[in-house]
Order: sequence, then C-alpha cells, then structure tokens
Amino acid sequence: MSLFSKMNKAICILSFFAIFIFDVTNAAQVGECEGIPTDAIIELPNPLNEWGQLVCTPYGHIITSKDGWIWMNPGGYSPVFIPSQMVRDNPETLGNKSYFTSIGLDMLEGNEAETAIEVFEHGFDKSPDIPNVYSVRVISVSGKELGFNFFEFKEHRWGMWCNKKCDPNSRFMILNMNESSE
Repeated sequence: MSLFSKMNKAICILSFFAIFIFDVTNAAQVGECEGIPTDAIIELPNPLNEWGQLVCTPYGHIITSKDGWIWMNPGGYSPVFIPSQMVRDNPETLGNKSYFTSIGLDMLEGNEAETAIEVFEHGFDKSPDIPNVYSVRVISVSGKELGFNFFEFKEHRWGMWCNKKCDPNSRFMILNMNESSE
C-alpha cells in the first residue's frame, strides 16, 4: 500500500470519528427535553452556567459539565454530575418526570466564605489565591435536596458536596479543556 493510500485511509477514518464525536457532543448537550413540565428549572444561575449545564437524560435531569469542561473526582477519573433523581442506586427511567424545581446560588462572604475555604483546603496546600465561594442548593420535584459549594479560583474551579455538612473528601475538579496550562 502506498504512502498516499495510507494517508487517505487515515484521513477518512479520522473524518468519520470527528463527525461521530461532533454528533454525540451536540446530542449530549441538550438531551431529550421535549415535554418539560412548566415548573422545571431550565437554566442554571450565573456563574454556575459558565462551567455547567442542565441535561435531560432518560433518568431525569442532571447538572453536569458544560461542553469544553470536565467535572471529575481527582485521581478517580470518574465524571461528576448532580442528579434530580436523588437515589443511591437503581435509578428509574423517568425522563422529564424527574427535574429540579429550585436551584439556588448564593455567594458566600466573610466568615462563611472563610470557613468554607478552610474545609475545602483541608489536606491541601493553602492556595495563595482567595476564591469566590458559591453555595448551591438544588431541590428535586421529589422534594429531596442536595447542597454543594463551588470554589472559583483565578485559574481553576472546584466543587464539594455539602449536604448536612461539607466533606473535603467529596471535592471534585472542574477543568476547562479549552484553556492551555501555560
């Protein structure tokens, strides 16, 4: 096989995967959202909407990383998302019957922010930058609630589950895949 034939074959294969990835990415951004109930939240508050999005899935609505971003557990390489169907296992195929009725975001300041940062940095080196700290509380149509803190540093973002109390072991990275690390 000539070098030209090998290059053409490689270009065709790469083009196929590029088209496939583009189609999957576009489909995953919106999901099957037709028939959303009128009391469902359909937009995230700022700045959460800068690195997150609401997605309609067969198992209900989720909050997850926005296109170009990745939310993942450090060292675990597993994706992080916030489900509206708040079950530990065996989620049902509920589609648009499971959604968020409230997504509240408050910027923490003063002692509240300092305490949140202290819990977040437990076991980490103290950052020279002081992040913006956001408390997010979501409520599902089921009436169940989940809480989180998000930390917006100059160069990076982090999240942490904060239900009854914040747990530094639940930290997750929010990586911008569109920015270089220079």
